[in-house]
Amino acid sequence: MTALWQVAQIPVWAQTAATNDVAVLPVVTVTGTAEPVAKIELSNDPAANPASVTVLKFTDEQKRNTRNYEDLLKPIMGVASSNFDQGGIGFGFTMRGFSERSNGANVAYTLDGVPINLPSHPLSNGYGDLTPLIPELFDVLTLTRGPFDVRFGPNALGGSLQITTQDRPTRGATIAAGNHEFGRGVAALPFQLGSGVSGYASMAGSTTSGYRDNANVDQINTFNKLLFPLPGGTGSIRLQAFHDKFGAPGFLRRELVENGTLSPTTAINTTDGGKTDLRVLSFNYKQDGEQPFTAVAYVFKTQLDRFSNRTSTIPIGLDLAGQAWQVDDRLTFGTTFEKYFKWNPAAGMGADLLVGGGVRKDDALSRIYSTIRRNPTAQTEDTHFTLTNPFGYLQADFKPIPWVKLTGGYRYDRLEYDVGDRTRNLSVSPTFGVSQPKAGIVVSPLKNLDLFANYGKSFLPPSAIGGQMIRNPTLEPPELTTKEIGFQFRSPDGVWRLLGDIYETKFTNEILNQALPLLPIYLGPSTRNGYDIELIAKIFRDGARSASVFVNYSKLKGELVGRASGTSIPDVADWLLKYGADVVWPLTGNVGGQVITFSIWQQWAGPRPLNALNTLTTKTFSRIDAKLSYTDKGRGGFSTFLSVVGYPDRRLEETAFTFGSPVTVGVSPKARLTVQGGVFLPF
Repeated sequence: MTALWQVAQIPVWAQTAATNDVAVLPVVTVTGTAEPVAKIELSNDPAANPASVTVLKFTDEQKRNTRNYEDLLKPIMGVASSNFDQGGIGFGFTMRGFSERSNGANVAYTLDGVPINLPSHPLSNGYGDLTPLIPELFDVLTLTRGPFDVRFGPNALGGSLQITTQDRPTRGATIAAGNHEFGRGVAALPFQLGSGVSGYASMAGSTTSGYRDNANVDQINTFNKLLFPLPGGTGSIRLQAFHDKFGAPGFLRRELVENGTLSPTTAINTTDGGKTDLRVLSFNYKQDGEQPFTAVAYVFKTQLDRFSNRTSTIPIGLDLAGQAWQVDDRLTFGTTFEKYFKWNPAAGMGADLLVGGGVRKDDALSRIYSTIRRNPTAQTEDTHFTLTNPFGYLQADFKPIPWVKLTGGYRYDRLEYDVGDRTRNLSVSPTFGVSQPKAGIVVSPLKNLDLFANYGKSFLPPSAIGGQMIRNPTLEPPELTTKEIGFQFRSPDGVWRLLGDIYETKFTNEILNQALPLLPIYLGPSTRNGYDIELIAKIFRDGARSASVFVNYSKLKGELVGRASGTSIPDVADWLLKYGADVVWPLTGNVGGQVITFSIWQQWAGPRPLNALNTLTTKTFSRIDAKLSYTDKGRGGFSTFLSVVGYPDRRLEETAFTFGSPVTVGVSPKARLTVQGGVFLPF
């Protein structure tokens, strides 16, 4: 649940140029000028709760001046995000002390209400691939740290990310180019057909050779939306088709790169790589008014074919064994609905209720082959499974007095498996039910000060592939319990804001993913204790000209419990530090003319244990991002832009994991400097 209130924030690097305020989209509002306490209003988001939430609404300049979606998410407080540089596969994205190695499987995602995570995927159970997203079409991103949004169940361990797309994007085309033979083009054509019918068509394509050998990625993507009136509200249809083809350079043995034996650009196997195909059709309906009924129905077809060597960290001969072909071919369909009710029983009091539910079904075929030069030599996995997931949720909020709000919620997911493992000639049909209570409170004892607390549960569904469920049909879903407390203080003049939270999680079974056919390693119960803190401030303002700064810090202590030795949770950084500045500088004195925007920020990431014994670790490293844009609003938004990403040192540390037996550390070195520039042409 995002429960009864959310700490809504837009970091300075994600503000719209039109506002230039430290905080927009406020959910907690203050009335009057001399009240000793704040008056809490019911949120415009029916599922909003007192969680640590970041609401992002990027400018057009920011969205088009980026190579990968992870660059937009990386500066957010508490977020760990990394491009593995292994072609068109899901990046590492996570929060609250979960591993990036899971390809985004520890965060639950939706795009316009359509779920993105893929359960029982060969790359990770709950695989969250955001590669098909077109950043220019983003509208609002709502990121909740922790399992507190009642609309998300499976995989909402570190948190959830709700993405909505624009109904009317800016008309025009973007053309960008950069080093490593990078090129990208995006065009959007909004239209109006009269009688309330509108929409847009878009097309995006990109190509790059990549920094490393065999790191080429070619993509083509079309995303289209049609909006039309329906009785009592608005309907929309969304159609997307995505295809990519990529190489995969693999992971190099760290010490051989460090001592110069291997070049950082070397590929493990030049025949590694693959392709992804995605087709999505969805329908959305939203009722007009303050108490809307909403519904979404969807069907999507996705197939991933990936050839990779995940056992060696030195180049292998192309005619030697070691390559594997992973195939995930699935059809997913489902529907979700919810209804919001709101009451004001007495002066200063308020209440609301959100009721929702739905069902999702995945019908998937998972195959894995041993291959040489992409030619199969043996089959190690051949599983067909269906997973049917009916679910329901409700959430009630009550405001007994103007400055206190209570929330309580409940979600129930039922998992119905039908697994046919042809490799082992076995079949099982287990069923599980998972209850997920939620609760929260927000108190505003002083004007501009908000205190909040949360309790919530989530879970990770068992995997249907790799023989796990065949060996143990009663394998219970690992469950997560999280508690948090936090605060937000906004200065009376609106110049600065301080946000902080402290959290504790208990997870019933920590899982370390390995490349199939190797089974995951079950490490047992774990705990995480951590905190986040962020300061956002405007340090200069002169009319429409402004300069803002931000700094955030996240600290984590994770531990595997009940073990005599080896108590470190692998692949989780001890701390993250991010800081930066933004400048908005209209050349004509107002944002309606010629505007220059500049942003620069740096991330420092602390060491990560790579194994439970903490005998293998990474070192502290940093990354610097800088973006410069010029926009002429008087010429329809014509814009030029330039961005630079640099790693001052330790380019081996961001993407580093353990591989093989005996265990070695495999790394994917980063380019010291990545540059791109481009132009937006309105039409």
